[in-house]
Amino acid sequence: MAMPSFASVDRNLLRQSLRLGLSILITCAIAQHFQRITYLWYPLLAVNLVVDDQDENSLRAARGRLLGTVTGGLITFLVHSIMAGWIGILVSLLISIPLLRRLGWTSGLSTAVTVTVMFLGIHEYATLSWDYVFNRSIDTLVGIIVALVMGRLLWPKNRLARMQSLHEQLTDLLETRIQAHSLALQGRGSPPPEIQPAVITKQLLELQRLINVELSLGPRHVQRLDRDHWRQRLSLWRCQQVRWLLVERLIERLHRDEGAEYLPALGKYLAQQPAPRSRLNLNNCGTRLSLSQRIALEEQVTRFRRVLTCQQLLNAEHSR
Repeated sequence: MAMPSFASVDRNLLRQSLRLGLSILITCAIAQHFQRITYLWYPLLAVNLVVDDQDENSLRAARGRLLGTVTGGLITFLVHSIMAGWIGILVSLLISIPLLRRLGWTSGLSTAVTVTVMFLGIHEYATLSWDYVFNRSIDTLVGIIVALVMGRLLWPKNRLARMQSLHEQLTDLLETRIQAHSLALQGRGSPPPEIQPAVITKQLLELQRLINVELSLGPRHVQRLDRDHWRQRLSLWRCQQVRWLLVERLIERLHRDEGAEYLPALGKYLAQQPAPRSRLNLNNCGTRLSLSQRIALEEQVTRFRRVLTCQQLLNAEHSR
């Protein structure tokens, strides 16, 4: 199960490396051609901050970086006229960080902090002027624009498609394991390999992150999420994750303790279609289950099937 995940990581790293390398190359070419960027560090810093594989919302990030740069530069210039050195840097940060949070430009915090340290840490910082702040802001804007263009041209990200892919991967994994357990418990196949909870958790966390990004983009994106019931899907997956793993552990323990003895009633209940309306009953299953084991199986498998039925109904509603 880990091979697709590693392949996906390798593809993402390759794309990210190409995107970052081309962005840096183009930024350096622009600086070389126009001969106006005195400190190449500023646009290259912006490129590294904006071309971020985990930052899905690059437009908002770019705006935040630019506003953070300008705000950090202006505050640093004002503080510089009063005090200097590391005390000036500390006071600048104490002013700029709460101000950016208040204005909602938190994505620009890293840039604001960086330019504050660099502005007051440059050689002969006493020469810091409005022209310097303005020119460094323009330099940063060049890096941001290059990073945005490359991000749009090279493998643009589609969050909704990625969310649908994660949902389908989880659904396929769940249905495959249910079918395998059902056949094994009826004596018609072998049990599936031990489940890997880390794979499920990683996919659910990624789905949660993508939904959070969409929610932060405004009413239009929230409407798209609500139209496809993504928040309800995620809520059901979080509820199902606990029950799924618990049922897996109970069945694994059953195979380990009972050996070759089967539970046809449990196997049929797991994969029964249409979904069973009654609770699982193992009273007359003919096996040597302990009372606590039988109660745990009945309770958890029944809850698992009910949540699974809700997921199937929601998926059917979405596919119409």
